[in-house]
Amino acid sequence: MVLMLSNLLLMPLATASVSSEAALRNEFLQAERQIGSLKAEQAQKVLEKFADYPLQPYLQQRRLQQVLTADERIAAFLQQYQKTPMDWPLRKPWLLDLARRQKAATYLANYNGSNDAELECHALRFKLADKNADTKALWPEVTRLWVVGKSQPKACDPLFAAWRKAGQQTAELVWQRIRVSAEGGDPGLIPYLKTQLPADQQYLADMYLRARQNPSVISGAKFFPLKKVNERDVLAYGLKRLIWREPNQALALWQKFVNDPYFTEAQRLDVKRQFAIALASKGEEQAADWFKQLPPELIDNMLAHWQVSHALAQLDWPKVQQIIEAFPADIAKDSSWRYWLARAYEQQGQADKAKPLFETLALQRHFYGFMAAAKLGLPPSLAHAPVTVSEDELKTLKLHPAVRRAQEWLALGRLTEARREWNHLQDTSDEQQKLVSAKLAHQLQWYERAIFSLADVGYWDDVELRFPLAYQDEITQSAAKVDIESGWAMAIARRESSFMADANSPVGARGLMQLMPATAREIAKKPVQLTQLYNPVINIDYGTDYLNYLRKRNDGNLLMATAAYNAGYSRVKQWIPKTHALPADVWVETIPYRETRDYVKAVMAYYQIYNIRLNTPTDVFKPLTIMQIGVVVE
Repeated sequence: MVLMLSNLLLMPLATASVSSEAALRNEFLQAERQIGSLKAEQAQKVLEKFADYPLQPYLQQRRLQQVLTADERIAAFLQQYQKTPMDWPLRKPWLLDLARRQKAATYLANYNGSNDAELECHALRFKLADKNADTKALWPEVTRLWVVGKSQPKACDPLFAAWRKAGQQTAELVWQRIRVSAEGGDPGLIPYLKTQLPADQQYLADMYLRARQNPSVISGAKFFPLKKVNERDVLAYGLKRLIWREPNQALALWQKFVNDPYFTEAQRLDVKRQFAIALASKGEEQAADWFKQLPPELIDNMLAHWQVSHALAQLDWPKVQQIIEAFPADIAKDSSWRYWLARAYEQQGQADKAKPLFETLALQRHFYGFMAAAKLGLPPSLAHAPVTVSEDELKTLKLHPAVRRAQEWLALGRLTEARREWNHLQDTSDEQQKLVSAKLAHQLQWYERAIFSLADVGYWDDVELRFPLAYQDEITQSAAKVDIESGWAMAIARRESSFMADANSPVGARGLMQLMPATAREIAKKPVQLTQLYNPVINIDYGTDYLNYLRKRNDGNLLMATAAYNAGYSRVKQWIPKTHALPADVWVETIPYRETRDYVKAVMAYYQIYNIRLNTPTDVFKPLTIMQIGVVVE
């Protein structure tokens, strides 16, 4: 039973010799709930009582959040716990209260910059109010806050009014804000921004909004009156959207304006690039002609992918070779392009050129390395190199205040707070300390933090830490029930959540295997409470069942089933060639969605790794060397 706070105040601080750790934690939770409403004397007794408890500063923070006028005490607390997870939840409301009280000097002394527009606006207003302010240096900061694709907080309105009164707002800045609002921002801003333009330019805002809502309108005979150069901004914007929806319409309109003298070379290249990518993703043969029109200096990773992917989809191996050999050195060195260059050599009978490339790749631990090893008949290489940390380093880290606080939050089941403390530790650690923290997290069976800590420092070769045998018993049992390999299920869980049982995606996927609630209901054939999906056993059971369902729907093809787990069964069926078959590796490389393409590569590589870690003899990649996907023409 949780102790009432009145009784808690009369008791000595719970210790291991007096009460259990569980009782102590219950006392803390009770204090956390009530300290904000206590009288000052009572609150001070509680703080003294928990003086040696790792989470005592959180009680201080909770108390100070209720007394935001205690400026000196708050400033001292924030100085002591600067940049810890206790900083911002107190600093922001305090700064807002200081702004309300017009405490300019205190505000500016304790505002150390942020991405919070409201706080930035208050800071700039206080700075501009100083009679000695260097307005020439401050106005560009205000401009930066104004030229964004969204509405800013009301606290910014007086700042923007002063900026506008000082003659800083120009028609070109308004036009810039219209562009960023249309191209990925909030198009609902455009009608307001239209009123900020000179009367003879306001029609441009209407054009942008109409092109945003329906890019086909730019094909209308009277859409472009050709009165202003800025119309070409709308034209380029509309063409880049239209090519994805109505390619033929976009191509026809391009011919109409291709020689327009006011259409700048930069705009032309921007449109050509988008046309090339869109047409390649749709499998259109003419995409190759558009790639030819782009100068070499424009080649980046995205263009490189779509050039190669387009040639691969047509199984044009000489073209694949030609494209990759023309890549700049910094792009050509990527493992993916070395693999495809080797494949191009192989398909053209140039085994002497292909073999050295495959041999080098086969020593590496990734999708292409495993494919290369399978082609050469070699065992896959894990290239395992464990991190090197000492016992003394681990002992020292365990005493770090952030670690002690994180472990207490973990014990309380407060995973969000625990992660914030661990992230703070990462932010304040050097490279070696991050490696030590990864090792410690693994020892604590906090596998996600070990994975992320290694990623943070870019250490990829400790296979045991990066691919832990988390939930091994649960996954093995559930996989066996539906007759799928546990290595595949474990690979899915590793990719989906890094073994975070409480993971929750922006689209609503939940738990270890990131199941959508509707999918869980369909699999369970009964109502499923959302909280159940955070239970690892339940989540794994439904997840493995769903994998089995997708495997069956895809005639046992694990590549397609894996893609379907990410993108959905119906979408994957649309990606299957209808007129010819593609080798499995080519099919993966030509998946039009980058997210799914990368997902399939990662899961299959993880599957191979987990099979090795689980001592499963199956070579995941060997079947892929002969697998064909699509209609096989006899």
